[in-house]
Amino acid sequence: MSEPFALTLRLVSRRLRRCAVLPVGVALAIGLMAGRSEAGLVDLTKLRLPDTHAELQAKLVDLEFEGDDQAVAVLAWLDQVPAPQGVSAAVWQRLRWRTKGSVAARSGLTEEVQQAHKRLLAIQTDGQPDPLAAADALMVLAQSDEHLGRFDDALLNARRAADAYQRFCEGAQPRPGCDYRSLWRVLRMQGSRAEARGARIEAIDFQQRSLDLAVRHADNLLQSLTLSNLALLHQAQGDPVMAQRAMAQADTLGRLAGPLAITRVRVSQSWLATSKGEDATARRFMEEALAQARAAGMERQMALIRVNLADALMRSGRPREALQAIEQALPVLRRVHDVRSEPVLLHNGGLARLALGQVAAGRADLEAALRLWQAAGAWGRMQEALHEHSEALAARGEVHASLDLYHREQALREQIQQSNRDALLKQLREQQQAQAEQRELELLARDNALKATQLDNQSLLYRVWALGVLLLVLASAAVGVLVSRAREANRALRRSEVQLKLQSERDPLTGLANRRHLRDMLKARANGLPRFDGALLLLDLDHFKRVNDRHGHNAGDAVLVEVAHRLGKAVREADLVCRWGGEEFLVFAPHLHGDALDAMAQRLLDAISAEPVLLPDGSSLQVTGSLGYAAFPLPPHQVAVGWEQALNLVDLALFIGKDAGRDRRVCIRDCQARTTSELAQIEQDVAAARARGQVTMDVRSRV
Repeated sequence: MSEPFALTLRLVSRRLRRCAVLPVGVALAIGLMAGRSEAGLVDLTKLRLPDTHAELQAKLVDLEFEGDDQAVAVLAWLDQVPAPQGVSAAVWQRLRWRTKGSVAARSGLTEEVQQAHKRLLAIQTDGQPDPLAAADALMVLAQSDEHLGRFDDALLNARRAADAYQRFCEGAQPRPGCDYRSLWRVLRMQGSRAEARGARIEAIDFQQRSLDLAVRHADNLLQSLTLSNLALLHQAQGDPVMAQRAMAQADTLGRLAGPLAITRVRVSQSWLATSKGEDATARRFMEEALAQARAAGMERQMALIRVNLADALMRSGRPREALQAIEQALPVLRRVHDVRSEPVLLHNGGLARLALGQVAAGRADLEAALRLWQAAGAWGRMQEALHEHSEALAARGEVHASLDLYHREQALREQIQQSNRDALLKQLREQQQAQAEQRELELLARDNALKATQLDNQSLLYRVWALGVLLLVLASAAVGVLVSRAREANRALRRSEVQLKLQSERDPLTGLANRRHLRDMLKARANGLPRFDGALLLLDLDHFKRVNDRHGHNAGDAVLVEVAHRLGKAVREADLVCRWGGEEFLVFAPHLHGDALDAMAQRLLDAISAEPVLLPDGSSLQVTGSLGYAAFPLPPHQVAVGWEQALNLVDLALFIGKDAGRDRRVCIRDCQARTTSELAQIEQDVAAARARGQVTMDVRSRV
């Protein structure tokens, strides 16, 4: 439904952005249920560590999870418990400090994290720093950085830890003391950061590597967790079949792994049901997860699940209950410094307060959430939050506040799209360069082999002169062939770069020009001059979000493709139709004014609504749109404007059309501004300027 480089592809649905993510610990905790008290906490005085290395690794992972709800007690117990029999003192020191560091990191205890990091780096093997202990130290720092919202540092340390674990533990002869769970954890951490940046292809790659690792070690628990996350990513990429298949496998393996794995699967199943508009089913899955967490005494996990349950209550029209659930969860998560979940809580709370009429408090919650997400580099989540709050404010009649958030969302969307395009182009160029370098190496290797043969032949020159001449001729021919192939490879590389540039200027779904192409074309036409000449018509499909929510993203894609086709048939040959983003289309029509421009505007609206759109499942759907347009420069004073300002003016006209009831066209007829500064003042409050007669707009229904 959008450019492959863009973050406008919704993650399953806009609602999923309001859901909290359960920490890795909920899926790594196994075996502690039998030793829990009625309050849900493990009696540490009765806990005994196993003597075998493999069982000890698993039990220490359980303790990391237990630290979510009693971190100080777990750290004190680890200080006192002696080394298990059958495990060397050096190995026990590494495992103990790694566990202490992870427990402290997951609860925001920064001093304890620094102590564990220092002690791990001091561990030596054969008089040298222990490489696995150094990797563990990096993993502990990555966990702490992620928990406290320092995501760039977390990603760097996770990458370095993953490189070390793969170097020492994934070869033919792994070092003693390796634990595959550590590598799995840092791979998952890198995948989470890729998903937060909107790089979902990269996120799927990390999830697949994590799954391969879990399958190789026959770990049902880790397979279940990874498959549930893969299901959500496949749904976000518009592949519901793969999503359903992965979720079914996660459910089956989760039942084998135990009740705590089922908790994580139920949360993911709730998100998947939400993406399909099945709110009752989503709420039922979330309530089952909450019951599992309550039975296990997992206070932090209960808080996170309440955040997601609050989202379901909001969709059911119960904002007061949703706000109560959020207010229950927020103190728990703040107590453990859970920076990842706090902006989600603030965002959901802001929406609930808006629904209750508390506009100022709701906006304050949004701005606080945006600041936390901005510090974390979570641009995709910021964009979704701006969109949802803009819609909520518009529903309450707060037009100016809604318009402000709408423009902030559009600016952020363009920034994200450009970043993703640049990243993908860089990746493709690097791949092409690597291939070219590999061909060059092969050519050099063959050339070296040829030269070696020639040197050998020189020693036999006087005895087999004729044979040497023949070999030289053959070698020259071989070099010629290789050089010819290298030139052809370079030509293919240049063709690929040209093709890539063309693809980057087209929308892959509709085949229309994209935002980048239109922007470059208008800049070229302007030729450095500030004056824009021509007509701009900006069209937005009415209630398009409902199409995705009720019929699915495949139906939404079908609507966009058909609308693009109809628009292309409704314009002149000289006009350019562009997919501006999401459900917006922009038409640039040179030399079009007056009645001819009005006729085109009416023709565009009639084209998209004349007949229902046939959906992939055989049903049909009536589609309408709202249109803002104008011919520039604006009469009567012909103030010179650039194309960006012209676009902003028709955007304002579109917004007025949508606010007036949709399925309308709004034309800016004239503007009394004599200078660009006067025009800018009018833009600040178009409604007031329109009331004063400074700008004339013609608002007409399609029929």
